[in-house]
Amino acid sequence: MDDKFAAKLRRLGIKTGTDEIPNPPAYSGEFSVDEVIPGELLQTIFGSIYRIQKFFNRSHIHGKLSLIIEGEIDLVADWAHLSSSGRTSMENFVYLDTETTGLSGGTGTFAFLVGLSRYNQDGTEFTQFLLRDPSEERAMLTALADYMNDAHGVVTYNGKAFDIPLLNSRYVIHRLESPFAKLDHIDLLYLARRMWKKKLASRRLSNVEVEILRVERSQEEVPGYLVPQIYFDYLKTRDARPLAGVLYHNEMDVLSMAALLNYFTVTLSQNEMPASVSPDDYYPLVTLLLDLGKNEDACRVFASIFHPAAKYPNIDWDVAERIGKVYRRNADWEDALVLWQSAAEQYQEFGWEELAKYYEHVERNYPAARYYAESQYNYVSSLNLGPYTKQQRLKEIQKRIDRIKDRPRNNPA
Repeated sequence: MDDKFAAKLRRLGIKTGTDEIPNPPAYSGEFSVDEVIPGELLQTIFGSIYRIQKFFNRSHIHGKLSLIIEGEIDLVADWAHLSSSGRTSMENFVYLDTETTGLSGGTGTFAFLVGLSRYNQDGTEFTQFLLRDPSEERAMLTALADYMNDAHGVVTYNGKAFDIPLLNSRYVIHRLESPFAKLDHIDLLYLARRMWKKKLASRRLSNVEVEILRVERSQEEVPGYLVPQIYFDYLKTRDARPLAGVLYHNEMDVLSMAALLNYFTVTLSQNEMPASVSPDDYYPLVTLLLDLGKNEDACRVFASIFHPAAKYPNIDWDVAERIGKVYRRNADWEDALVLWQSAAEQYQEFGWEELAKYYEHVERNYPAARYYAESQYNYVSSLNLGPYTKQQRLKEIQKRIDRIKDRPRNNPA
């Protein structure tokens, strides 16, 4: 707005912007926030904000897991590309979850509740900042920035796509500096998707809670899709009683994130397997280790769960094929042959292909190599593939068979 025009408006007694608008007086009705929700007023330079605090000691169990990190953070740190400062201590990380006036974002959407937790040597500190009125948003953002002042990083669940961009936009709107700009960020949703792509139909936090953490929410729980409407109803009626369920929902989300990160650190550091972890969960771990270039660790974990003699039915053959390639590069033929034979017995095409290559190039046992190449050819012939695709694949296998036929027969089977 033009400065001269703004000055004219002020002379007429018209105020612009929101800087000079005071916070509304606390609602003193029978069901106000102050009466219904135990908390306290926290004063900031932009007014007061309502703060709720709880403490959970180190022995507190959420579902079947502790809120305190019990494993090594190294692999999670590698996966999340944490800075050197972000790797020093998880005590400097803050778990964060917001409840907002909408799920689609946009300039009209704001967070009316921010839940936060961090732990220390005594246990887990849990804090919530609640807007009793939207006009308190600037005070809340200031209180949040103070809370994050000494943090090295933030842990969220889908926070990279939603919570943090939303908060950053609100800081911009209020002409405040965001505390999240330079922080490390661990978004557990992406790791959950990676770990349980095949196991869980939904990787929503509520589903991960039930299937992995074994968390059961009480009747206080409010479904996430109802949260915005409950807040809008509160603004109309000033009856804060329904907000208690929203605060419980937010609390459980934050605590579940802490338990989930603990789960990942225990699992990824290959410590004792938690009760909630099945062997199937370790195949995604093997994939993660391979992607991070930790092939030795990947092979060790794979060996602990791959038992072909037991005919274990839930082998992830995609992972097994990648491990077989590591065995081949390392000339670990004993383990490789066991793996490839098992794969061939389970009609996994790579088993026949790798065995054909091994017997042709390593053992120079050409009859055996031809047997496995022809077995692969017969298998591919039986597949329901497009004509061109099948033709090309069979052409490649036939090329190997013809090459083997031309080899000298000095090493019969």
